[in-house]
Amino acid sequence: MFEILDRGGLGRTGTWIRGGREIRTPTVLSVHRPHRAAPEYAEALLVAERTTDPRLQIRVSGSFFSERPPEDPDDLPATKAVPLSVADLEIPTPFLLGDLAVVTSGADFAAAASADAVVLANGPEYLRDPRTFVTTMARAREALGPVTPLGVFGVAAPENLAALVYAGVDLVDSSRIVLDSARGVFHTPDGAYPDRADLRAACACPACAGGEDLLAHNERALYRELLLVRSHLAHGRFRELAEKRLANDPWNTAVLRHFDLRHHDLLETYTPVTGGEILAYSASSLTRPEVVRFRHRVRERYAKPPSARVLLLLPCSARKPYSASRSHRKFREAILASARPSVVHEVIVTSPFGLIPRELERCYPARAYDIPVTGDWSRDEAAVVADDLHTFVAANEYDAVVAHLGAEAPIVRAALPQVFVPSESRPTSDEALAALTRTLSDLAGAFDRVPGARRFAEEMSNLARFQFGDAGLALVEGATFKGRFPDVRAIRGGVQVAMHTERGMFSLTLDGGRVLSERDAYCVEIEDFVPKGNVFAVGVTDASREIRVGDEVAVRHAGDVRAVGTARMAWREMLDADRGEAVHVRHVVPPKA
Repeated sequence: MFEILDRGGLGRTGTWIRGGREIRTPTVLSVHRPHRAAPEYAEALLVAERTTDPRLQIRVSGSFFSERPPEDPDDLPATKAVPLSVADLEIPTPFLLGDLAVVTSGADFAAAASADAVVLANGPEYLRDPRTFVTTMARAREALGPVTPLGVFGVAAPENLAALVYAGVDLVDSSRIVLDSARGVFHTPDGAYPDRADLRAACACPACAGGEDLLAHNERALYRELLLVRSHLAHGRFRELAEKRLANDPWNTAVLRHFDLRHHDLLETYTPVTGGEILAYSASSLTRPEVVRFRHRVRERYAKPPSARVLLLLPCSARKPYSASRSHRKFREAILASARPSVVHEVIVTSPFGLIPRELERCYPARAYDIPVTGDWSRDEAAVVADDLHTFVAANEYDAVVAHLGAEAPIVRAALPQVFVPSESRPTSDEALAALTRTLSDLAGAFDRVPGARRFAEEMSNLARFQFGDAGLALVEGATFKGRFPDVRAIRGGVQVAMHTERGMFSLTLDGGRVLSERDAYCVEIEDFVPKGNVFAVGVTDASREIRVGDEVAVRHAGDVRAVGTARMAWREMLDADRGEAVHVRHVVPPKA
C-alpha cells in the first residue's frame, strides 16, 4: 500500500506500508553484512541473510543460476542474471514472488502491475546507457501506474540520487557505495573523486571528523542527499535541485534531457498546475514541464481578444505580476494616453515562457518565476521567442505589431521584420514612452472605441479557456463579470458559476461544476454517495484525463454533480490509489430534506 505525499517530476515522497511498517520514500536500502552492519540511521536494509534487526529487510534471492529458496514475504524473486542485451531471453524464472517483482524485460511490466513493489534488474548497466534507463522508467510508470514503488539497485550515489528520484525511482540501495568505497572513491553531492586527505579535511560529516573509514563517509553522504531530496520535494523545489546536480555527472544531464524532450507528456501529467515560485536559472529550465505546458496552452487554448487590433510587445519585469511593477505602470500610462487604448493588446516577451498575454500574467507559473536578468539572450532563448512569435501572429490576426522592448528587440525584429519600433531608447525613458504613445495613436486612432466591459469580458473568457479549454468558454458563455480584477465573479442568468481570484484561476460553484459536467470536462466520478468532507481516492471510479494536481474539478455520480473542489491528485493517481485525498471539496450539494 502506497500513499503519495509530495511531487516533483516523476519523483515523489510517499508512505509505503509494508508488513505493518510505514516506510518513507524515497529511501535507501542500506547493505547489511555480517562483518559490517548497516549504519544505525538507515531506515531499511538490503540483506543476503535475515537478521534480528527490527527494520524492514529486503532479501536478495540470487539468480536462476544460483537461486536461494524464498523464506519471507520480503524476499525478492531470483533474477535471470542476464544482461540487458539479452533481457528477453526465455529463462524459466518467475519474476513475481508473492507481491514483490524483479523485472528484467519491459514485456514483464504489465504482468507485474499487481505487485506491491517492483525492482528493475541490471541496475548498473543503466549507468552506461541513460537513454535506455529513461525509456525503461517511462514504460514502467505507464504500465505500473503512479502508486507502485519502483526500485533500481546498484546505481545510487550522492551525485545522481536527485536524477534517479526525478525519474520516478522510489527505492535505491547502497551497494554502489560499498563497491566504490573499496575502490577508494570519495563521493559527494558535487561529484566523485579519488580519496584524498584534503577531501576528508574539507568534509564536515561526523565520519570524516571522527576518523572513520571511507565507507562510513560515503554512506552518510548518500543519506544526507536523501534527506535533501525529500526536503526539496516537500517545499516544491525538487526540479531546481535536479538542475543543480546536472553539472556533477553527465549521466544526470542525459536523464533530465531525455525525459524533458522525449517524455514530456508523462512528466506533465504529474506536474501540478499551481505551486510556488519557479527559479529558472539554467538552460534546462526552458524544457521543464511547467514551462512547456504554459507555452503549449498559449498555442492551443488561447486566442486574442476579438476587439484587439494592435499587438504591443513589452519586456518583462522582476516584479510579478508585471502590472504591479513600476516599469509596467509607466507602460500603461503611455498606452492610456494614446488615441484608442482599448484596441491595444499587451503581450510580454520573456524567458523561459516566450510570450505571456497580459490577461494571463497571474496564471501559474507566469505569476511566480525568477530569472537572471543580464540583458543577454542565449540562442535557445531567442529561438523560443522567435518560434512562439511566428505561431502567435499566424494564429491571431492583428492590424499592426509594435515592439516596445530593450534587449529583446533584435530577436523580435529578426522574427517579424514588419514590426513597428517606436524608439531605440531605454523602454522606461521619457523619450521612449512618448514615442510609444505617438506610435499607438497613429496605428490605432482610426479604429472605433471598444467599450471597457466588452473588452474585459473577452479577457475573462480567455482566462476561462486557458484554464479549462473549450469547456471554459462554455462556462462563461453569456456571463457578466462583476468585481474588481483579480477578484471577479462570473454570473450567468443571475447565478454565479465561478469566481476568479488572486491565484489566477477560476474557482467553481456547484452551478459552474454542472456546466463542466455537461461538457464531460474536469470531472471526477465517484461512487453513489454525497461527500461529507473531502473526497478520497478509494471512492473515485473515474476521472477526466486532463485533470492535474491543483485543477478545479466537478465531483459527480452518473452525471449528478455532488460537489466541486480542487484536485489533490492527477487523474491516474485518483484511479490507482487506495489512500489519500483526491479532491479538496469547496462546495457540496445540500442534503435532501
